[in-house]
Amino acid sequence: MAFDCSGATGILSAAELRRADRYHFAEDRQRYIAGRATLKRVLGERTGIPPAEIVIEEGDWTKPRLAPQAGVPRVCFNVSHSGDYALVALTEGVEVGVDIEQIRTDCPIDDLARRYYSVREHRYLKDLPAARKLRDFYRLWTVKEAVLKCTGVGLSVPPASVNVRLSPDLPPEIHLDSERGFAQQMSVRELTLADGYVSALAVESREQISVNTI
Repeated sequence: MAFDCSGATGILSAAELRRADRYHFAEDRQRYIAGRATLKRVLGERTGIPPAEIVIEEGDWTKPRLAPQAGVPRVCFNVSHSGDYALVALTEGVEVGVDIEQIRTDCPIDDLARRYYSVREHRYLKDLPAARKLRDFYRLWTVKEAVLKCTGVGLSVPPASVNVRLSPDLPPEIHLDSERGFAQQMSVRELTLADGYVSALAVESREQISVNTI
C-alpha cells in the first residue's frame, strides 16, 4: 500500500523525524510519518492548536499524552496500527485505549491462547468451530489490549489479567485483576471498521460509549 506523506514531515517534531528514520523499511517509515501526522491533525482540530505545534509527551512506561496547555481542554488519545490501517481514538477528560488487529490465518492461536489467555478463555476457544475460533481469538485479544492500553499499563502485565467474556448481542464483559490496581470503571465496545480486521475500544467510564467516526 502506498502512503501519502505529502506535507506530513512538516508537522512532525525533530524527535519524531529521528524516530521515523530508525525504521529499517521505507514502508514502515511512511506508515509512522503518515500516522503521526494524522494524529496531530486530529488533535489540532479538537484543541485548536496548529498540528505542527502539537507536543506529544512520551515516556518509557507511560502512555503518550498531549502536553497540557493553558486554556486547552484535556484531550486523551490512543492509537493502534495493524496491516494497512491505523485506528485513532480521542476522548475529553477520560482515559481511552484502542486496538485493531488484522486476522491472520497463519497465527498460532492455540499456542498463544495457552500462554496469554485465562483458563476459561482457553477453554472457550477450544470448543468453537475453526472459522469462529480464529475470529474470536482476535476479538479476545483486541479487547484485552484496549483495556490494558486504557489503564496505561499496556503489555507490561499479563494479558490474562483481563478476563473477557464474549457475547453475540452484548458488549464484551470484562473482569479485571484488582490486585494490579486496574481501574474498575471501564466500558468496552467492539468496533466493525474493515473486512478482515477486528478492533475494540475501552474508556475509563461506566457511561455508555458513544462513537463518532471520521
